[in-house]
Order: sequence, then C-alpha cells, then structure tokens
Amino acid sequence: MLLRQYCLTDRFGGIMERFITAFSDRSTEKGQSYSFDDVYEKLSSNGGTPLLILFSSDYDNFEMYSDLMHKRFPDSTVIGSVSFTNYLIGAKAEKALSALAVYEDIECSSGVIQDISRYPSRYITGIRKAYKEICTGPDISNVCCFEITTAYGKGEELVLDTFREVIGEKAFPLFGSSSGVRAGTQRSFVSLNGVVYDEACVYVFIKNLRGRISIVKENTFRSTSHFFSVTNVNCDEHRLYELDGRPAAVQLAAAVGTEIPVLARNIIHHPIGRVYGDRIYIADAEAIAKDASISFYSYIYNYSRVVLLEPDEVNNISERFFGKVREIGFDPSFSIAVNCAFDYDIYSDMGITGKFLRELSENCGSFWGISGCGEQIDLVHVNKTMILAAFE
Repeated sequence: MLLRQYCLTDRFGGIMERFITAFSDRSTEKGQSYSFDDVYEKLSSNGGTPLLILFSSDYDNFEMYSDLMHKRFPDSTVIGSVSFTNYLIGAKAEKALSALAVYEDIECSSGVIQDISRYPSRYITGIRKAYKEICTGPDISNVCCFEITTAYGKGEELVLDTFREVIGEKAFPLFGSSSGVRAGTQRSFVSLNGVVYDEACVYVFIKNLRGRISIVKENTFRSTSHFFSVTNVNCDEHRLYELDGRPAAVQLAAAVGTEIPVLARNIIHHPIGRVYGDRIYIADAEAIAKDASISFYSYIYNYSRVVLLEPDEVNNISERFFGKVREIGFDPSFSIAVNCAFDYDIYSDMGITGKFLRELSENCGSFWGISGCGEQIDLVHVNKTMILAAFE
C-alpha cells in the first residue's frame, strides 16, 4: 500500500523528527512485553504516525512484537524479522527489540512473497504494482528496495529471480537479509503489518524525498591465489560436485593444504567467491558429503569462475567499508545496516563490537541493524558480506 508522503508537523503543531530509532532488552522471557512498551513509548513520542517501521527481535517474542506493533501503528507499513543480534547506536543484545521509524519525506510501498522455494513468481503482480508506485521515472538515485527472506528454504535466488522479472537486469538498488533463526534450529520468521510468515519474503520499495540513497557492500573474506572453474554442480540443491574436473572437496583441501576431514570440520572458514568481472560474491559452504561434494548456502553455476577465500583482517575490512561510506558524497540522515551473524560473532569474539558500532554511528548517522543468515545485494544472494544503505 502506498503511504502518504509528508508528516511535517505533529498534532500539537510542533516540528517532529524525521525518524526515530528505539531499542530495549528488558524482556528476558517469552511473553514479556516490557521491551515493546519501551520501544512504543519512544516511537509514539514523536507526535505523528510513522510512514514506515522496520524492527527486529529475538525469536521467542517475535510473533508478539509483530502483533503489538501493527495494533499500535495500524496506519504504518511495519516490517519485521527475527535477528541473531539486535543493534543500533549504543545498544546491542540477542534478546531485544530494535526499531527504526520514519515519519516524513519518504514514499513506500510494500508486499509479501510466499511459497518462496516453490512458486514465488505467482506473487509477481504485487511486486510490479509496488515497483510502479515508487519508481515513476528513469532516475533511481533516490529509490531502493529492502527485503527480508526467511532462511534455510533455498528460496533466496528464486525470490531474486522474481524481482529480476520486474526490474530487469539493470543495476537496481535492492538489498536485504535472510532472517535469523532460533538457536539450534533452522526456523525463521518475517512479518508484514502484523502477519507472521515462514517460507516467505517481505519487501518495501522506498523513495527518499530528501535526496539520494547509496548502498555500500564489503566482503569480510579475501581472495587467495586458488581459482577454479565449476565443472559439475546441482544449482537447485546448492551442491558443488567438481572443480576443474575433480571432486570439489579434494580440490579445496589441496588448496588449503589439509586433509578432507580437517577441511570438513573447518568448512565455515573456507567459503568460495563467485567471480563476476571485478566483483566477488561470497558463497558460504555448509557441509562436505561422503562423495566429496560440498553443499553451499548460495547458488553456484556450472562453468562459472570461483576463487577460494580466506578470512581477512578485521581492521582491513573496517577500513575499506567505512572508506566507501565516506565516499558516498553526502552525510547520511539515517542508515540501514545488514550484517551476517558470522561476521558479527567475529567482532564479538575479538571484543571490538562496541568499536564497530561507534564507527557505524560516526560514519553512517543514526542506524538500525539486522543480523541474519545471509545477505542480498545486486540481485545476488551472498554470505559473509557487510551492507549499508545510507539515506541522505
């Protein structure tokens, strides 16, 4: 639904903030609404109705938060997701509720895609309608699409193919996350306007009426000297059988300099990069099978070029990432950060999460962040990638 464009004054005639971020981790048990009460108090203090609310939370209370958020803001577009870690300026926690509410100077149109691993194209009419409502001209410097897809259903690429049918092959600023899951399971949820979905993607097309939108990405793993051609793969199953005519695990183990059983125990540290010109899109390995094939979380295409990756230095990653942010050409009003749960864990294990969040606030303005099982950028499903969408 297309929402109104401006909310310049509140009901008392005062000027309100363009956006508000809110965070609370007071709900430590399932069914407790303390965190929602805190967030609602802050979001409702601005005097007007938000045009768009993005929120993330822990798994246990997600359904309750989705219901309460829509009931309290029935005229707002409300999109939510389970997140491994919920974070914004000065705050982070696994069991928490985090939200960004935008009150003015945007247009947005949203929708849901269901049956994502089987028949997402049946929802293409809704995508086309939302796209046409927001993208009314050739200039797309002030528009984007933010989407969140449930994880572990192998549906991300099918969803992106459906978006591609609408927007074509042009470089359209679509970005997003695969939602977080409950610890020890592969169950994840997203929501739109109070309705909770599994096996689905929720999305919103956004037009920034104050200026540009710039999207920045940075890989957290770097290339080695080991390049291969994919010679046998099952795309639908995300399974790689051969590289340069030899079993995939045999090739990667030789490149790493180890045995296959050792590689299998540490496969999370050895993703591969899909090479597209000067761009590399990371595909995270899931497991090695007895036949030495390797399952991945992202598509890998036959006859494509790939490269073995290795962990990069955290300081190098941050320097490149924030260097790109500083080059966007404007000071962000607010930003949306998408981060892989694995990358966030690296920062946490090194005790530098606080430093990373401070750098985000210093370079990206106020931000809301989500930590999930994967990322989407350039109509490609990726892993271990940092993404930031900055709004002028």
